Amino acid sequence: MLNTSKVGSYISKLRKERDWTQMEMADKLNVSHQAVSKWERGDSLPDIGTLMTIGQTFGVSIDELMNGGADEDSSVYIKNFGHVMKGFSESRHEDVSSMINTGEADMEGLVNAAPLLKSSELTEVTSKLDKRLLNTDLLVRLAPFIETELLDELVVARTIDDEFDIRFVQKMAPFLSKDVLRGLIDQANKDGMDLKAVSRLAPFTGREVVDELMEQAISDEVEMKTIVNLAPFCSREKLISIVDRTMEWHLDSHLLTSLAPFLGREYLNRLVEDRKIANVNPEAITRLAPFVDKTTLSRWIQELLEK
Repeated sequence: MLNTSKVGSYISKLRKERDWTQMEMADKLNVSHQAVSKWERGDSLPDIGTLMTIGQTFGVSIDELMNGGADEDSSVYIKNFGHVMKGFSESRHEDVSSMINTGEADMEGLVNAAPLLKSSELTEVTSKLDKRLLNTDLLVRLAPFIETELLDELVVARTIDDEFDIRFVQKMAPFLSKDVLRGLIDQANKDGMDLKAVSRLAPFTGREVVDELMEQAISDEVEMKTIVNLAPFCSREKLISIVDRTMEWHLDSHLLTSLAPFLGREYLNRLVEDRKIANVNPEAITRLAPFVDKTTLSRWIQELLEK
């Protein structure tokens, strides 16, 4: 994995060997001294064009520069990083793919170069790679930088070819399209996946999908914790419908206080009034207080005092 602090330290070392200030180096590279400072602190990396210029200025290879001056025999040395970067700088994307496919360059080099590349460039190269090289770990690390359409294809192929891994899908979920996520949820349900595990995808799907998961949770009589976890992501109408059904005969104070932030004041007031405040313990009233108006809260307290 690319160590930006190590790269920055090496850039600093090269600058000091020339006895240049950060300002002098910035002038030679046509960048700001703030940029040089960020590189040397490891807060950011130069873009590809500037990396080439730094290498030429100090007479070092891109491999040496991006490996922070590490010995080529080191176990953490990224092989042929320079060829990969040069290929991108010259828009030879097919050559970069070929180098990686033949083992001339490391996949690790592509992953580490990803933050420096345009999404379109990285997507083009990745689309031409031997898919056997793209294991789940590499896909997770490349996900923030690859275009959604290709990422969708790669993840769907992975879940079809291999056993469904909900943890992998969860890591990829923020970068996938909602349509693909819907398909993956359907696949998980078909495979008998635990709804509790599937519910972890709720933050990244649409309300329609979460509403369906809510219905499934009620039908399957899953533990109420799963319902509570899904609540922030479903529609209020669906949540109210479920609460009305689950509390038709008994006012569950614990469930009610857990769902209160998502039910709305008007419904919450009416629910407690219909089920009678006497059925709600004082501790629950305290937890419900932030979600009702002052008038209702005062009336509840008065009724409790009169019990």
